[in-house]
Amino acid sequence: MSIKALMYHSVGIPPKEALLKSLYTNPRLFENQVKILKVLGFKSVTSDEIVDFVKGKDMKKKVCITFDDAYDDVFDNAIPVLKKHGFKAIIFVPVNLVGEYNKWDFERLNVKKPVASWKRIKEALKEGFEIGSHALTHTPLTHLDDKSLKQEVELSKKILEDKLGVEIKSFCYPYGDYNERVMDFVREAGYKLAFSVDSGHIKKGDNLYNLKRIHMRHNTNIFRLLLKLSVLYR
Repeated sequence: MSIKALMYHSVGIPPKEALLKSLYTNPRLFENQVKILKVLGFKSVTSDEIVDFVKGKDMKKKVCITFDDAYDDVFDNAIPVLKKHGFKAIIFVPVNLVGEYNKWDFERLNVKKPVASWKRIKEALKEGFEIGSHALTHTPLTHLDDKSLKQEVELSKKILEDKLGVEIKSFCYPYGDYNERVMDFVREAGYKLAFSVDSGHIKKGDNLYNLKRIHMRHNTNIFRLLLKLSVLYR
């Protein structure tokens, strides 16, 4: 028994000049993946239910859909599909870059990808989607001194809560970069859980501040999706 947490970044068609096209999921493929989840009887869960499961509550056929970076194309192409088929998701926001673009890696990716505005984020929240923190500036957290790390973790939570008027329960490590010190800061900031980019399923008794996910790449066709949902996936 496990919860399958799916990790997406962009849902759209990558520009020809874009590098790392593996970070994009074709919108048609994305809808097919969501349809398969529905046919298989999966229901979506967010933070509170994940905490309950890890602490021992029985749950079957549960999936947590996550989007790192809060790109506009997720709001354009993914959220309408999820609403259509009755799924929710967690959207992780790089707080100081709302309404701007991927300043952390646009040179490496060779493309500027717009990050959603506060208006769009608030609309998604009203529609039942969960908002989580992806820190302030999408910087590797293990490289920071204690003062800077505390600001990235705590201030991003405070800004989101002030802007949105809800408790922010989930955190996602930028680049999947974390260690015991970083996890301690996230826990002390009051988050209930945090996601890494380590591959695997969420199981009972797991560390709530190092939750594994399933990488949903550009080539995750239906066969690969079924394999990733199976007990064979690590």
